Amino acid sequence: MLIRWRRPGSPKSRLARSAIVFLLSALLVVCARLPLRGDSEPQNNLRTSSSGRHLVVLLDINPNQKKVLPVELALAEGVIQKLDQPGNSFSVITFGSKSPTLLKSGVQAIEAVAAIRDIGLGQQNDEYLSVQLYDALNLAFGQFTDNAGPDSLLIITEGNDGRGKMFKQAVTRAQQLQVICNAAMVANHTLYGSKAIQRYGFYLRELAGKTHGRYIEVGDRPKKVLRSIDRLSESIQDQYRR
Repeated sequence: MLIRWRRPGSPKSRLARSAIVFLLSALLVVCARLPLRGDSEPQNNLRTSSSGRHLVVLLDINPNQKKVLPVELALAEGVIQKLDQPGNSFSVITFGSKSPTLLKSGVQAIEAVAAIRDIGLGQQNDEYLSVQLYDALNLAFGQFTDNAGPDSLLIITEGNDGRGKMFKQAVTRAQQLQVICNAAMVANHTLYGSKAIQRYGFYLRELAGKTHGRYIEVGDRPKKVLRSIDRLSESIQDQYRR
């Protein structure tokens, strides 16, 4: 008796199976490329936050700044608006004669600007101490702990910074966190004493230099605000590209 062995299928059936396998493979590829329902928005947010940068703004509201507070606020608001780009976030801290206050943390430009427009001076009977500046710096550095850097810090103050030991600690902390520190001196008094020796902002100038930031002296002139905004925002933008 002759026994004939048959193949698992005819040429037509094998061709049909191959076509089915091809279609299933193509379908799997298409599905893999489609975002899962409910996951697309968080993924976009993650990409935006990872590509954006963080700017912390410190504002000096001690009573001595009464005449120049509008200059301070206009400078801070202008820089934030210039840096209002997708993914960028902002924090706002005030300091003066009392412990610093974190007004906003990691918010969009519109919220940071709104907070700045509500800022007023500290109490007139308070004594302004430079230690509050360094407390404010420590609070600011805490905003960068979870970031990869380099990110930026903008200090707008009259420059009462006479704390040498605390200055050294601030420099070390900023360098560890890769925070680039920028300082803008806004005051209605001279920053220099006899023989052109700098009395206000001396350590802040060094802090900016040691962290590759920018130091500028605005004084009390509103007409210098626009130029100062351009200089600071351009410098910070360059820092973001490093």
